Amino acid sequence: MKLFSKEKLKWMIKRHPLLYYARYILLSKNYKGKNPEAAGCYNDINLSPDIPKLYFDTNTQIPLEPNMPAFEKAIAIATYLRTHIKGGPGLSLSSEKTLRAMLNGNGGVCNDFSQIFNNFCVINSILVKEWNCVHNFFQTEYGHTFNEIYSPEWNKWIAIDVHQAFYFTAENDDQPLSAIEAFTRLRNNQRNAFRFFIPGYEPKSLDRLNKIYAQTTIPFLTINYQNSVVDKYLDKFSDRYPVFVITTMMILLRKNFGFLFVLDNYRMKLLPKYFQKLAAK
Repeated sequence: MKLFSKEKLKWMIKRHPLLYYARYILLSKNYKGKNPEAAGCYNDINLSPDIPKLYFDTNTQIPLEPNMPAFEKAIAIATYLRTHIKGGPGLSLSSEKTLRAMLNGNGGVCNDFSQIFNNFCVINSILVKEWNCVHNFFQTEYGHTFNEIYSPEWNKWIAIDVHQAFYFTAENDDQPLSAIEAFTRLRNNQRNAFRFFIPGYEPKSLDRLNKIYAQTTIPFLTINYQNSVVDKYLDKFSDRYPVFVITTMMILLRKNFGFLFVLDNYRMKLLPKYFQKLAAK
């Protein structure tokens, strides 16, 4: 009698909690500087010449003006992507294949939207970051990815959720919030407003968004994501190996990206809830 099917064994290898913990331990670090708003800019290691040609070709279809402010440009890019891509399963492909698949209606989750948005921001000279947030490190109830752009006109970083088509403000305020501002407010029991920027796209209920962006949510930045390097490994090996094997290979070769925690000590968050509560006392 077979105890495990091939698919079940594959699922156990990919989803085993020890692998989740190992992933965070290997990829994470805590921010130790004095200005967390300055950390994690995608443009620091990704330049326009490194972005696949398909992004430039697609960019000509987006209604952008040369003198358009950065925030308006970012909203225009996000609007185009969200209205031209229906989304679907996660892709785990190189950036060119990801964009092509998404435009052809063959998938795309929040992480895929966030990563292609990064590249459109680079070719449009918009400073951008990629944020992740989880309810828990393993068996998280809600996990999500969103972006943040720098707006010279507002003189600040502004969080933008491309997948859900909104940005944050404080209630009864029009000024957009940065990711750190939004999560700090939540932890101080202050409510944020979701400002949806695509007419008719607002969901009937905000329950899911309020669970994703909650007081207990753990936010962290993706850092050192060099698009051309990740593309190279995915294009070369994705037909032969699952993504977690490719990621492990990149870690061993020191070609991997990482996670930066600016509001939490990730080592503390890796502890069981009981020990976290003890440590907090």
